[in-house]
Amino acid sequence: MDIVKKFFTSSTTTANKKVIAVYVLFRAIAVVNLINQIIFMQVWGDAFILALTLALFTIPQLVERLFKIEIPNLLELIIILFIFSSTILGELGDFYGYFKMWDTALHTLNGFLAAGVGFSLVYLLNKNAEGINLSPLFLAIVTFCFSMTVGVMWEFMEYSADRWMNLDMQKDRVVQQINSVSIDAENNVVSHVENIQRTVIESEDDSGNIMETVIDGGYLDIGIIDTMKDLFVNLLGAIVFSVFGYLYARHDQEKYRFVQNFIPKKKE
Repeated sequence: MDIVKKFFTSSTTTANKKVIAVYVLFRAIAVVNLINQIIFMQVWGDAFILALTLALFTIPQLVERLFKIEIPNLLELIIILFIFSSTILGELGDFYGYFKMWDTALHTLNGFLAAGVGFSLVYLLNKNAEGINLSPLFLAIVTFCFSMTVGVMWEFMEYSADRWMNLDMQKDRVVQQINSVSIDAENNVVSHVENIQRTVIESEDDSGNIMETVIDGGYLDIGIIDTMKDLFVNLLGAIVFSVFGYLYARHDQEKYRFVQNFIPKKKE
């Protein structure tokens, strides 16, 4: 029982009762669904997402131990809410399909949060390491670059899951025009196809029978638009926190005190 209790309540050493309660609730939901997928449904792609969710919930605790820092409760709560919202609600609950802005909002928040983590790490180094005095502008640049790197790595993970786990994390989108040199490959000329009304896909099943799939309304873009949109909104989130981080380090820390909710502290 102690092992089970430790698993469900595992958190950072500074987490308050509310944060721990959220951990317990989210882990319970993930475990129940994981057992259901493994024993009854046997949908291994969904089982992978649930197992990944449980692994991601350990990030705050691992970061705390690795860097010997104290993570603010608000930052920890937002991190686990983001993980739950993107995997269990977004992917398994199909919130990405029900709410068109769900994916955009999460990726914007991801850019903001990742920038906060990046700023925190460099800010702590700047304050506690001897012989280092980084300028606020340099802190902001590193913050921005860290956030964009995290965003790109997440897109790599989405592509890998789609490629090898047969998922659809990079959401498709129907478009009405395409530009391609493949249509006129010999002359390497960009061909423009506009006002696409319908796409017909012919495929072959295991028995050799030809199957026809019809996409009404246009041509199916298989993820590139979604990926670029995610990176653009990640860019916006990164810029916003980078600006606040710069102002916090350069000017009035009292005026921009809310930034402290995203800055871990070095353990005493």
